[in-house]
Amino acid sequence: MKPMRVLALAVPLAALLGLVVAGTSSATVLCSTTANPCPAGQKVPVGTFAKGSLPSGSSASFTNTQGEQVATCSQAIISGTLENAGSATETPSGKGGPENVTWGGCTFPMKTIHGGTVEVHHIAGTDNGTVTASEFETTFNTIFFGSCIYTYGTGTDIGVITGGTKPSLDVNMVLNKASGSAFACPATIRGAGEGIITEPTNTPIYVVDS
Repeated sequence: MKPMRVLALAVPLAALLGLVVAGTSSATVLCSTTANPCPAGQKVPVGTFAKGSLPSGSSASFTNTQGEQVATCSQAIISGTLENAGSATETPSGKGGPENVTWGGCTFPMKTIHGGTVEVHHIAGTDNGTVTASEFETTFNTIFFGSCIYTYGTGTDIGVITGGTKPSLDVNMVLNKASGSAFACPATIRGAGEGIITEPTNTPIYVVDS
């Protein structure tokens, strides 16, 4: 295993929470029922606290862009408050800072060092949504070669949130290196994993039109 090729996955679960600043024209809301458009009173409101994590016994898989698994993290916790509930012209969104992201059980020390934004965009004909993220940065320490920092460009597609009584996020994304050793840190890295929402408790969440 080559430590310099560990994936730095910054916020895969944040997308489940709809945590970031809006700015698109697509009509999307998070709804507690499958009705589309979302009925009045069923929209997940601004101010809702959300928390997500990896399911017990699972892990986030980190690979290089050749598909070789090089590291895993067994723990990831993301929390935050919904700041934009979405509308006919906006998407559900909010902000996530480094303090909202905790990593554990990783092959090498990993830390989110810069917060950013996440948006959820409804996929027509489904209760699901595409998740995009911007600005987040995560670093991992290669021990011998220093830190590698990977970043999300504007509107990076990080995966698909599947709506339901137990919403989940299938992550499959490629991140670009912001800084680090040319030898120790590959130019791009791929992250994959699945997270679940643990708060709000027992609350269905579907991604629908406004």
